[in-house]
Amino acid sequence: MLLSMADDVRVIIIKFADRLHNMRTLEHVPEKKRPRIALETRDVYAPLAHRFGIAKIKWELEDLCLKNLEPDIYNMLVDKIKLSRDERQKYISNIANPIYDEMSKNNIKPTISGRPKSFYSIYHKMKKRGRPFEEIYDLLAIRIIVNEVEECYYALGIIHNLFNPVYDRFKDYIAMPKINGYQSLHTTVVGPEGKMVEIQIRTQTMHTMAEDGIAAHWKYKHGIEEDKPI
Repeated sequence: MLLSMADDVRVIIIKFADRLHNMRTLEHVPEKKRPRIALETRDVYAPLAHRFGIAKIKWELEDLCLKNLEPDIYNMLVDKIKLSRDERQKYISNIANPIYDEMSKNNIKPTISGRPKSFYSIYHKMKKRGRPFEEIYDLLAIRIIVNEVEECYYALGIIHNLFNPVYDRFKDYIAMPKINGYQSLHTTVVGPEGKMVEIQIRTQTMHTMAEDGIAAHWKYKHGIEEDKPI
């Protein structure tokens, strides 16, 4: 697979798509084969997707692996996150609104969204820290998308002025991108009610690269339009 990719990067993209489809339909595979396929996906395909910067596929593959390997834990996380949806949206608004208002004063109109972290990510935190779901507080990630790199740093200044940053939880992946090309500013702050929230700040181009990774890079390199298949 990797040797074939040297000639045409679309090989790896097709393999990821095929594996994602296999995981989404794993209930149609004989039950005794499911653990092997899920383990292979978790240990090979998800890390490869991360290496190639395709975050959307990595997160979904990991969540589907958790669903099949640890169904009780997966269902518990799904239920608990569903129950907290309204409360979560209200909390996101309490953080996003003052940031948006401050940036608007300087004619910067960011796109701000929030989401719970992936089920696999939450499960990993629970295992690593040896704590139940109720004691994992940094479950939210808020994303701020702007037009220019300078606006990323401007937004960072506003956030640290509005909320107390958590020591040693700031990462500048714009100045020093990850090895897979990922770029973004990451900071964790103490929001309302003393809850920790991770905030990611990036431009639209950085966001596309972060979500689609090598697929986006290949598309840009070859000048493919948005409405055309890769």
